[in-house]
Amino acid sequence: MFYKMSATTLTITDSLFVDDPDAPYYLFAPNPTGEGNIRANFEYVEQCDSTFLRICHFPDNDLNIDHDDDILMPVCAGFAGGNFDSHMIDCRGDLIMKYTTIRPDGGYDEYIARFGTDGRLKHQALYTESQTMVVPKLRVFSESPLQYYQWRSNSEQNLSVVVMDSLFNKSNFIFNKVLSEVYVAPLVTVYEHLNFNVDTEVLPIGGNEILVAAQYTYDTNFDPMVAENGVAVAKYDIRTSQLKDYVVFNDYMGWANNASCLGLKRMSDGTVYFLYNEVGYPDESFIAVKMDTDLNVEWKRFCKMSSIRFSDRVPLYFPILYEDGQGEEQGISWAAYGLDANDDSYLVYFQFNHDGIPASVENGMEVRPYAYYPNPAQDQLRLQYSPDVEPAQIELYDLQGRLVRSQGSGLECLNVQGLAAGQYVMKVTMTDGTTFADKVVKE
Repeated sequence: MFYKMSATTLTITDSLFVDDPDAPYYLFAPNPTGEGNIRANFEYVEQCDSTFLRICHFPDNDLNIDHDDDILMPVCAGFAGGNFDSHMIDCRGDLIMKYTTIRPDGGYDEYIARFGTDGRLKHQALYTESQTMVVPKLRVFSESPLQYYQWRSNSEQNLSVVVMDSLFNKSNFIFNKVLSEVYVAPLVTVYEHLNFNVDTEVLPIGGNEILVAAQYTYDTNFDPMVAENGVAVAKYDIRTSQLKDYVVFNDYMGWANNASCLGLKRMSDGTVYFLYNEVGYPDESFIAVKMDTDLNVEWKRFCKMSSIRFSDRVPLYFPILYEDGQGEEQGISWAAYGLDANDDSYLVYFQFNHDGIPASVENGMEVRPYAYYPNPAQDQLRLQYSPDVEPAQIELYDLQGRLVRSQGSGLECLNVQGLAAGQYVMKVTMTDGTTFADKVVKE
């Protein structure tokens, strides 16, 4: 399905269903040569045992399409398949696309190719690397000189970043997964390390520096049960592969915490948006973060749905910077598929402006400038606040509306010892008078 949405009302205004049981990976982007949009994909035609590049032009900003105007150009004999997240349009308006062919011996070769929007092949190169990451991602590293980059984990589970020039000549850079290594006792070492996988994101930030967002683990070689999991953003010098700094996001501490990176975007003024999710808010939640390139966090927003659940089997659409009618950046937005209690599917849209204020609250989305855990709680409920807010008071009410706890200090921890098991309402008041209410459970 292709959807068109209103950026102001956050409603779907048009949709297009593509009936294809073997749907390929699509490139879908604004048409660089005119109005409307362009869609491109590799298509295997069994009758002639060949693979073609199909380019469809949407003549306007609606999802209308006339396949009589499609461009169909041969790519290679035999079957070839595209790669997820490895299709793009560069600053020259060319299509940069990767595809995989199967050799007679059962192995495969990967190619990266440059096509014009008329389907003409301008240049291609064999691109085969030793890797363990299933999904390679392709991005523009710089526009002057024009360079592309892609990243995967290697056989040692470190990160391999490949930077290519406009003719796809490659330079390979390796980044160690270990962030720190501290000896705390004889034969006991504490490690902080990144776990590079398909959710890893790499972002150039100018000069020779890059940011890497990945799953994070704090553990020891002595007792794996003391491990702490979360996500982290690390800054490296790409010339030397030197780690320069990193920041950890571990909002729901515990070895069983499941966290994933969802996106990393850089604004024109140099600041960065980071999006990730964690299980434990008390359900799966999404966290949006704004920081500078020195990894100083400006704000964090925790958001979840009161009636929609998200899981690993439904996709999330990575964040984009949204603009106003004059092309000025306004904030960050992303969309996700969710399921309700009846397993009916919904498309949910999230949007924040540069100050961290939701542009709209739809479908029961709850946004908080703090995390709280664990929920249910036995003795204490912990709270972690965004750096741009300051709490003033926490109150806890039972379901009859009676105040059972009140704190005006030590607001990083709420004591629930001695309370009867059951549900309560926690009211958090900030120094600016803003209040939030959440349901918590005492075990």
